[in-house]
Amino acid sequence: MPNFADINSCCLKMPEDSRHFPAAAMQLLHEQSLLQINLPKRFRVIDERIPVYETLCKIGKCNLSVGRIYEGHLNAIKLIKDHGSESQQEYFFQEARIGKLFSVWNTEMSSEALTAQVSHSKLKLNGAKTFCSGGLQIDYAIITAEVAGDKQMLIFPLKEYPKLIEDWSLWNPMGMKNSVSCRIDFSGIEISSDLKLGKLNAYQQQPWFSGGAMRFAAVQLGGAEALMLSAIDHLNAQNKSSDPYQQQRMGTMAILIESGKFWLQKAQQIDDTQKNYTSAEIVNFADMMRSAILNISEEILQLTERSIGVQGFMENHPMEQVYRDLKVYLKQPGPDFALKNVGAYTFDHYRK
Repeated sequence: MPNFADINSCCLKMPEDSRHFPAAAMQLLHEQSLLQINLPKRFRVIDERIPVYETLCKIGKCNLSVGRIYEGHLNAIKLIKDHGSESQQEYFFQEARIGKLFSVWNTEMSSEALTAQVSHSKLKLNGAKTFCSGGLQIDYAIITAEVAGDKQMLIFPLKEYPKLIEDWSLWNPMGMKNSVSCRIDFSGIEISSDLKLGKLNAYQQQPWFSGGAMRFAAVQLGGAEALMLSAIDHLNAQNKSSDPYQQQRMGTMAILIESGKFWLQKAQQIDDTQKNYTSAEIVNFADMMRSAILNISEEILQLTERSIGVQGFMENHPMEQVYRDLKVYLKQPGPDFALKNVGAYTFDHYRK
């Protein structure tokens, strides 16, 4: 089994800096075969089955920025599994096997939305992507570009374009600094049309367009658990573990974290046996899971803050960085829309 203690130790030594990519942590993930866990079996380095959602949670518990980059890598591998041609899968899965890093960059500003013009066997790009987690340390990024009004996924080989520049003007966050989620401008670049991934609009295909929220929710839960652990350590050091009010808060946090782990178990079951579920059922579950873990995480933030007090907001306190990271990472798009969809689904489908 992977040694998450080593990963955690590596993350604790990592300088917090918006431009510092966690290279040592990602190398450890590769050495422990964690970059390959959702590859088809013949491409995996080890035969041992490692559960995806539990792993995402444990890495988020070590460091949320590392968890964000790792989640993007697994997302890219899944998109290639679901939409890649046989030759694309053979090539890119071999690349993942030897430790190449993948990501998915879809976010953009409307004023510079990425477009691609088709010319013979080439695609000429114009526009930029924002929040490109991992930046130019990523080997292959799946990006979406508009082609004649439709969205086309492209597998972009970043290392083949050394003139690309990381733009930090939009990335100065209070947390999640080490995800190095910079802006990258692709204007003027031409790539082979062989790098198109899947059909037009495949990126938004359900259930996994919404279902992918299960992965980031798993990472978020890991961050919430790390906050609880920071409170345990602090209160033990202050000899306050016998305080009845602190015990009450800790009991509430423990219940919240355990309930979150039940969501992870169900997510893994759905992932393993997805043929047993309709697309609508998977989307509804993902919307429920992300909503539930958002609520769990926000309550853990409040309880940890009250348990530790102002000391937790001092630099170098174990709570401080995790608190900021989780506050930022919870700002995933469309939480109200997801919860609204759960309500609509419930009206249409819930029967005792």
